[in-house]
Amino acid sequence: MKNNEFWVFFDSIAAPQLAHREKTFRKIFEYLDSIHGPIVIVETGCARLANNWAGDGQSTVMFDKYIATRDTESVCYTVDINPQSVAACKNLVSKRVSVNQDDSVHYLTGLNRHFTAENKTINFLYLDSFDLDMQYWFPSSAHHLKEMLAIFPCVDEKTLVVVDDCPLNVNFLPGENQQVSFLTSPEIGGKGRLVAEFASAAEATLLFAEYQAGWVGFNKQ
Repeated sequence: MKNNEFWVFFDSIAAPQLAHREKTFRKIFEYLDSIHGPIVIVETGCARLANNWAGDGQSTVMFDKYIATRDTESVCYTVDINPQSVAACKNLVSKRVSVNQDDSVHYLTGLNRHFTAENKTINFLYLDSFDLDMQYWFPSSAHHLKEMLAIFPCVDEKTLVVVDDCPLNVNFLPGENQQVSFLTSPEIGGKGRLVAEFASAAEATLLFAEYQAGWVGFNKQ
């Protein structure tokens, strides 16, 4: 079911400002439109600065707008370790979003217990809590893998899992006349590098891999 009111907002306000995230956020919301009934969104790393579309992506603002225009029951949970970011986010979104200040892995561990007790699953998991150092990607990538594992029992085969800040990596050699020779195929890097390895081992389907990467169909057998 297409959320027409949201798409007016996205096409007129969000999309023109999202820069390299525009295509993948569009795919995200198209996927959410394909789900019937109320949805559950879980995000790590909240929006922290008004109108910073190209920089941070304003994800929480868009998630809030999406559930508000979709129905009266869908919910969004977001967590950030920085109290200033949490305070700023609360001023940007409505009460439909549960904004929490905590270490994300600790928070997701508790949320997993809560959801498991209620036999609830997540429709969309968005991981973006640890700033990426392009030269030393490992700390952020490892943190996002920890997040994934903390909430994984609440992921099912239809859950969309997306990691932000995942530019593709490729090894190449420079040649003459500004030509290059590629030694490897492009692979997901940045924050999503280790989640991508986990997703591959879990036989998940890669839906997109640009600046953001997204998967569905995690095999939990």
